[in-house]
Amino acid sequence: MVAFMKPIRAQRGVALFVGMIFLLVLSIIAVMAMRGTLTEMKMVSNVARHEAAFEASEALRAVPVTLFDQHVFQRGWPTSFPGGTVPDSDFTYSSTFSADMLAKVETAVQSDCSGAISLFYGTLQPACNSLPAETLYDPTTWHPDMKIAICDASSSSCSADVSATLSIVPDGTVLNAGSGGAQAAGYRGLGIGAAGGGADMLFEIRSVATAPGNGVSTTLTQYHQNIRN
Repeated sequence: MVAFMKPIRAQRGVALFVGMIFLLVLSIIAVMAMRGTLTEMKMVSNVARHEAAFEASEALRAVPVTLFDQHVFQRGWPTSFPGGTVPDSDFTYSSTFSADMLAKVETAVQSDCSGAISLFYGTLQPACNSLPAETLYDPTTWHPDMKIAICDASSSSCSADVSATLSIVPDGTVLNAGSGGAQAAGYRGLGIGAAGGGADMLFEIRSVATAPGNGVSTTLTQYHQNIRN
């Protein structure tokens, strides 16, 4: 019996082609997964930087608030501050701030357009140098009244600082309830002691903070300074 053998057909490389297609698909999936992971990492980093800047903005905004009462009552700054004119003994800032923080505060207060140390309760500033004239309802025009930097709590050194630029503008005065009652009552009737309620001076405080990694956050609040008779 004669056996007939089928002729061997030439290989066409179909398996190789299919394998390359699968490899390409897997590569695309891997790249997409990596891009998604990188995007998520960037989002997490951005959120962390924003949170750090927000916390810095909130925390450092409290510094001028702590200074307000004595600063307004004494109508100036202590002589230990560059440009200060009021005796240091009239202030108790040394008991409010640590020595290191007070040293930062002393140099943090900026100068106004006249070159004098800035007064938080001062009037809106005119245009000077590269700064525009201050406008109450446009916070971007407010001049810096204090620039302060502190060490980042997450850093073992002070190489990664967080800082804030603080701007303060007056926002009017409001009489407290009953302040005019004594005069209306002829100083004899109801409300005779109400004049002691005094008035509130209103200020807008804007804090623009930066944190490591170019994190930036802006917060704005209104501060009431109570003035009593």
